[in-house]
Amino acid sequence: MVRPFLLLIVLCLALAVPVRAQLSDYPVDDDRGRGIPDKPPSELQFIGYLFNRFTASNIAPTNELLRGQIIGRLFGANTTTTLPQTSIYGESRFVPLFVYRPSILDGSAVFRSLFKVDMTWGDASYGVGNNTGGAISGATVNIQTLMANVELRPAKSWNVVVGLQRIFDNVRDPNINTLWTNQTSGNRLMFWGTQGVGVSSYLQFSPLTDARLSFYQLYENQIQLDDDVVLWMADVETQLHPLLEVGGSAWYVRDRGAGSGGVSVLGQGFNSSLVNYNGGARLQLDNPKYQADIIWLGANAAYGRDFNQGRWWGSALAMANLGSIDTVGLDGSTGHRVDVFGLTAHASLYYKFGQTLNDRVGFEALYTSGDADGAADGSYDGVVTGNTWGSPVGIYSSHRAFLLFPDAQVINRYYSAVHDISNLGYGTRALFVNYFNDLIPNKLGMKLGAAAAFANEKPELGGDFVGYEVNAEFKYNYGVFLAFGLHMAYMVPGDFYDSPWVRNTEKVPADPWVLFGSISWLMF
Repeated sequence: MVRPFLLLIVLCLALAVPVRAQLSDYPVDDDRGRGIPDKPPSELQFIGYLFNRFTASNIAPTNELLRGQIIGRLFGANTTTTLPQTSIYGESRFVPLFVYRPSILDGSAVFRSLFKVDMTWGDASYGVGNNTGGAISGATVNIQTLMANVELRPAKSWNVVVGLQRIFDNVRDPNINTLWTNQTSGNRLMFWGTQGVGVSSYLQFSPLTDARLSFYQLYENQIQLDDDVVLWMADVETQLHPLLEVGGSAWYVRDRGAGSGGVSVLGQGFNSSLVNYNGGARLQLDNPKYQADIIWLGANAAYGRDFNQGRWWGSALAMANLGSIDTVGLDGSTGHRVDVFGLTAHASLYYKFGQTLNDRVGFEALYTSGDADGAADGSYDGVVTGNTWGSPVGIYSSHRAFLLFPDAQVINRYYSAVHDISNLGYGTRALFVNYFNDLIPNKLGMKLGAAAAFANEKPELGGDFVGYEVNAEFKYNYGVFLAFGLHMAYMVPGDFYDSPWVRNTEKVPADPWVLFGSISWLMF
């Protein structure tokens, strides 16, 4: 037994892998971060991201109709569960970013468009549809618009982005900051990490202070009626010391959609199937027609970000969501139904013991308040995220777990046990530990990790232990921004799933596991 096991380890190391921080990335237009170029950049610029994933797992949906794109909570409404068979499949993603920066406007206007093509190998041919393709003869029309916007620059320290753009819970402009930066700063994409239409303004009040003001139209239903869902966001961050930065956030969702619109037949909003599908809290209101006003107020801080002046890097954030939900009668009258107040707290600490950023050990802790009975008593004391209105929106993944919490290294199948930080409204306490080591500096790296989660409120007939996970990852940088990876994880579900209300099977599901290889290439 020892020799085959050693052979497996050697094989893993031989195939192994990373890109910076072991995360899938997206194309970023970062010319403004490069200083003065040697020569004027081309007016039309292409930046692309190619990602291939080859997976073996005992997880699959039991609904035959859900063979393509699957998003949401593991063991939830998407019918994903563990089976005695092994699922084996390949997937591909190509994300091209086109940037047009006309010299005649001298940088005062920039147009950006971002698209995505996702497919499962052998899935379909000669057809039209998102996230399909890859079968013999190909010929599938499959392209999704992620961004199409214009950036206007009224002043050197002020830019305005108009159109379809990224909605991130961060003060930083996502056009020039990487996924790694957004996952480890601000609010870590826990609440908002998607695309949408609107207007964003990024301001630099001083070399040490940045701000963001944004308005997004989440849903426009009937244009002549006040039945829309809109999001306002304000964020600020300042550097108090070369090692210490602090920030604050204030956001507001005005929901007058009453569930109209939404993703497919799932709808959207507090009373929809969508939020349950995403692993959030579906509040069973007496009347499906409602109006809601939700506010988020939060603060965050970081010390020694990216180990910029030492070997320690720590961060913390706290967020409160509060508001009210009123039901709406047939005559248009409203009645107060639910008071909302929830808390989120997160802390992380990293120590760099070697010469590269990947020679580090890290700890993360997460807390979200919960409510055992949802809105039955007229109040909801849990957390609200953007997963209430879209899918996926809250994409917390800096923890680097693969099954217990969401993993960003996915294409068509994006699911996890705690898929929304509200944990179905029951809340959670979670701890993550990761050890990174560059076996060959900047060339061959590895990661060993573990995670555990508990619910703050127990579901009926169930316990509070959600489960634990162990995982490992190996990455090899073959060339500049071209990497190969081998990733694996094993999860043990806890007594949380003794409750029939939080699983989609008659019995408690078996332990899920996943093994996958990856090829990632960021093209300039």
